Amino acid sequence: MIIGITGNSGAGKTAIAKQIVDNEKSKQVIILDADKIAKELAVPGKEYFSEIINRFGHEILSSESVIDRKKLANIIFTNLKEKEVLDSITYKYVVEEIKDRIKKVEQDVIIDAPLLIESGLNKICDITISVLADKEIKVNRICNRDSLGKEDALLRLNSQKEDEFYIKNSNYVVINNNIDLEKQAIDIIEFLNSNLYNDTIVIIQKEDVKILQFKKLLEYNDLVHAFTLKPLDFGSNQTYSNVKESVENNYKLVCNLLGIDCNNVVRAFQTHTKNVVKVENQNGIFPKELIDVDGLVTDKKEKILSLVFADCTPIFLYDPNKKVIANVHSGWQGTLKKIAKETVNKMINEFDCDPQDIICAIGPTIRKCHFEVDEDIKNEFVEAFKNICNESEFVQKGNIENNNQKYYIDTVCLNKKMLVDTGILEENIIDSNICTVCSSNSCHSYRAEKENSGRSTSIICKI
Repeated sequence: MIIGITGNSGAGKTAIAKQIVDNEKSKQVIILDADKIAKELAVPGKEYFSEIINRFGHEILSSESVIDRKKLANIIFTNLKEKEVLDSITYKYVVEEIKDRIKKVEQDVIIDAPLLIESGLNKICDITISVLADKEIKVNRICNRDSLGKEDALLRLNSQKEDEFYIKNSNYVVINNNIDLEKQAIDIIEFLNSNLYNDTIVIIQKEDVKILQFKKLLEYNDLVHAFTLKPLDFGSNQTYSNVKESVENNYKLVCNLLGIDCNNVVRAFQTHTKNVVKVENQNGIFPKELIDVDGLVTDKKEKILSLVFADCTPIFLYDPNKKVIANVHSGWQGTLKKIAKETVNKMINEFDCDPQDIICAIGPTIRKCHFEVDEDIKNEFVEAFKNICNESEFVQKGNIENNNQKYYIDTVCLNKKMLVDTGILEENIIDSNICTVCSSNSCHSYRAEKENSGRSTSIICKI
């Protein structure tokens, strides 16, 4: 496995990379430190050294005729065009050196590189991890590490990419302000051994707050969304009154991470219906207008639509033209009742949305591998969806030789078929491809944990 770790100066990526390698839970891993490799190549007699001197002149040399990094830094951090020139030279030599070294090793590799994404090195990585931190913390770390003044530290940071760039180009993001590095290394190792990464999503962690976001939805600057992961628990209808204080605190933590006001949360009392409500003035958790409701739609800014899940299917909907958002709770009963279709129709009828403009994202849910039912329920699905798909597309019979008389239903397939049937374009449907039962270490799963299961929340908000 090739793991890329990146982030801007002072975020702590190198410290985290070392902690992963040193942790007893990790396999044998080696680090290829791009900065160290650059220093090794930037010595007299090397082509990299010669090209830097030819471009920036002998004025950047020390009295010992080696590159004075502070002199070079004064040039590139005060003139971004000069930085781009140096970066292009670095890519040519350092990237190829890293690729050559990877070919010579058999164990897992961590590439520690501040320009991992910009150089294209992330394309050879199985997983890209970005380490971020608040600006003030990064400035203090740079000042202490490099004996620089605050202005010089800010100059370096201002020449680097913003957090959004890293988030959109990573599989996992760590916000490393004041965290336990050993615990963080264990969390990352667990992530590396999980099924929680693919090209459609990014996981963001800040201390004990972990959220999943869709890269496609991150393209829209007027939209905020998240699906929460363990350990946060948002309580079911039945348990909420017992964990009210904890749930309210968890909403604060998530909303603070996303930069939105938790006082604007609107959460329905879900009962596996096909009822969809247009949110206008409703507010809070379980307002009386949102009893027996499993779909929320709005065009209002700052309304945080929230629903909870423990295996049921979360569906985010967004029309970037009409600026309409929706949040859907589609359990197996909701899927049978076609709540996703009801929600799209609500968007069309209430807001004149064109379904071809709607973007859909399907979050972690129980998948065909674990959603087993008896024949009577299977027959209900076959009857309900006979007009849009064949039984063979979403039903798999259990292994009779092992006396398994159950049927396995692919409700994600059914929801996709249903959404396409409403007019949503197939290419506008993004799937997290995560099974909550397979990933019950990270996702709340009623099937895996029964009455001990907590609840994740999906939230979506216009800003």
